[in-house]
Amino acid sequence: MDRGKGLARSCPVCLGWLVVHWYRVCDVCRPWARKYPELGVCPRCRHEAHLNTDGLCKPCLTAIRAEDDAEWALGLEEARPRPVQLTVGGTYGDRSVSSRPLRRPTKNGLSVGAEWWTKLRKQRADPTGPPVLEAQVRGQIPLFTVPRMLGDATVSAIVGRPVAGWEQARQVIEAIESEHGMSVGWRRKVAEMARLALAVREAEGAERLPEAMLRDLPTNGDAVRLVLLRAGLLDEAPEPLRFSRTDQPSRTPYISSPAPLPPRSPRQCKDCYAWIPTENRAGAVCDPCRHWRERTGRGRCRRCGRDGLALRDDRCRSCHPYRLLDEARPASQRFTQLVISLPTGKGGPFEAIPVRGREVPDYDERRPALHTSRRQEPLFTIRRDWAPVLARLRRAPAGEPPLTAHARHLVEEFTRDRPAQRPNYTKNTRTLTILLYWLGAHTAVFERDVYDLARIDVNLAAKPVCQFLRIRGLLVEDPALHRDSDQMWIEATLTSLPEPVAGEVRTWVKVMREQGPREGEPRAYNGIRHYLSRLQPTLTAWTTTGAVTSLREITKDQVEDAVDAVSGYARRGLATALRSLFRALKRERVIFRNPARDLPVGAIKGIPKSIPSDLLMGLLDRATTPLGRLVLTLAAVHALPGKEIRTLHTTGLDLSRGTLEVRRGLLRHTLYLEELTHQLASDWAAYRHHRWPVSSNPYLLVSQKSAIDPDHPAVSSGTLSRALPRGLTLSGLRQDRILNEAAESADPLRLMRLFGITEQTAMRYVTAAHPERTSKLPR
Repeated sequence: MDRGKGLARSCPVCLGWLVVHWYRVCDVCRPWARKYPELGVCPRCRHEAHLNTDGLCKPCLTAIRAEDDAEWALGLEEARPRPVQLTVGGTYGDRSVSSRPLRRPTKNGLSVGAEWWTKLRKQRADPTGPPVLEAQVRGQIPLFTVPRMLGDATVSAIVGRPVAGWEQARQVIEAIESEHGMSVGWRRKVAEMARLALAVREAEGAERLPEAMLRDLPTNGDAVRLVLLRAGLLDEAPEPLRFSRTDQPSRTPYISSPAPLPPRSPRQCKDCYAWIPTENRAGAVCDPCRHWRERTGRGRCRRCGRDGLALRDDRCRSCHPYRLLDEARPASQRFTQLVISLPTGKGGPFEAIPVRGREVPDYDERRPALHTSRRQEPLFTIRRDWAPVLARLRRAPAGEPPLTAHARHLVEEFTRDRPAQRPNYTKNTRTLTILLYWLGAHTAVFERDVYDLARIDVNLAAKPVCQFLRIRGLLVEDPALHRDSDQMWIEATLTSLPEPVAGEVRTWVKVMREQGPREGEPRAYNGIRHYLSRLQPTLTAWTTTGAVTSLREITKDQVEDAVDAVSGYARRGLATALRSLFRALKRERVIFRNPARDLPVGAIKGIPKSIPSDLLMGLLDRATTPLGRLVLTLAAVHALPGKEIRTLHTTGLDLSRGTLEVRRGLLRHTLYLEELTHQLASDWAAYRHHRWPVSSNPYLLVSQKSAIDPDHPAVSSGTLSRALPRGLTLSGLRQDRILNEAAESADPLRLMRLFGITEQTAMRYVTAAHPERTSKLPR
């Protein structure tokens, strides 16, 4: 089967730069991503990736075995983070052996092989210790440079190590010593610093040490500069640098020294701006441009506008390959691709960029301002401002922006996958069209860009587009957008509180999430948010008007005053939250005593209420949709709360047996459907299959959005409320049904079996229905 040419890009799993066919993930990493779908931060490389059972990513597992990294293989606490080597042009060979889990199952659980302990003992017994200023491949230009921390420990680590260029430097040091009568101590100190500088040169992989790096030496930087200059091992700066902090006498030999010839270094070609390797000696022009000059005349390039260049067809060598593209798609601004001119051994003419098809739309006014060539990944990414893009599209002629064939195919596929979308509902399609028009169809789209685009225009949508691009491997997800909304609200609320109160409340949140020293069932962020929303006004009042700097200062009277200031359900909620807060702080030993220890919470004094009969009359006739009629029956006949109605599963409905299974955590409650509910459930199942035949949402009740949402969410509570007749609520219908049954039977056990409620709830309804049977008799 023909795999095609593929695209050169970086695999997001192994971080290797290679040719990828069809998918964004390479062939070797695709099974890994399917086997370990959960994302996390690898503790070794600090990169977010798919982690295996060892808690490590695939590149780190390969590096551990390739480098015999015994510390990380054994998972020692003192192991420090490690960098991951960038691989370019990797093959599709089998790497399953190097990326298999380190810990294997044994009789006593998971363990690491004994050979790693042997390697660790050998490494720690090695007198050389860990590698210091390890030599790198020469000729590579670093993308980023950082200052080094050099000291006596670094000098001791390289003692006895053979350093390239030391013999030339030693001869120069001896010559300077005899010439100027320097002492033996001066010679030894300068020799140490010279060896250290040469070790830095090897660690940088440079032919000559850049003069600016001598600043990292502890002492004698000026002397080392003179030594390396005479030995021909220093890349001199345009202006001589001074490294001594004090003024030196004029007789010092290393202040004024003859400057050598500038060393050979990688530079840009004068004509095509391509980077030329160090070995090139033909001036400031690369070899292809030198031959180009010999066969053509000079003039002004009509594409880039530079003058004095060798031209062919009125174009310079850099612009000549774009002649076919310019004829098919004229543009006002022209750019050329940055080239690194490396010897590849490939000869032949300078090929033009081909253009598929001559009939293309007019790009004079609607062409994107920045045109990125195919198969090119950005080196740096910044957050985009989409406002100028939308303003440019509004000024353009009516109609959709011009798209490539592949981009049009993606838009058609997106529309075909959403058959239930209304014809006039073009939010999602327009968003995808703008993204593909501006960014192209061959480049992965950042999730942040999609949301930034949709945020500035109400007629654009982000979530469906992100889901579509994610399924096809064209989306770079942003972890910040997938954080829990309740967690973000909690963090924002804690930020508004002053310290140290915010830190103390943050400790309570940590205990509620059971991230402290004691184990327990973790509390969800929505429950913590409910508690914190009750606490926020009280905490704000204490820290602003009460001049409280810490919760240790809170007394029992202050807690009681805060609770007595509210009533009803608000008082009960505040009391419960305060008891939880101070109990957790006392357990973590943040406060010395618990001021809310004996705080009474109080009981629920309200009684359930029935619905007037005039509102219940003709209830099913007022529900106009199959969804509304089924929701009414489940709430008014079977007394299901709204949360359970939303989370009913299609697998729980068994029409042949007439049952409906309700999931309540790990428990299951079975409803036996009577004739009316059975008929309405059957009508809804048939309606759903006819309306959304390809929907894979596992929930029984769906809406127009949730039915085709790839994330399979449950139907919202607002959708259920809108399906009910005006004046009715799900909680009111449920209370009316249980209260009516309690009035008929007065048996709490029957209510518990029929509706699956607790004994306290059953007694509340029996008490409300028959107050004369449960009232206390006078003594």
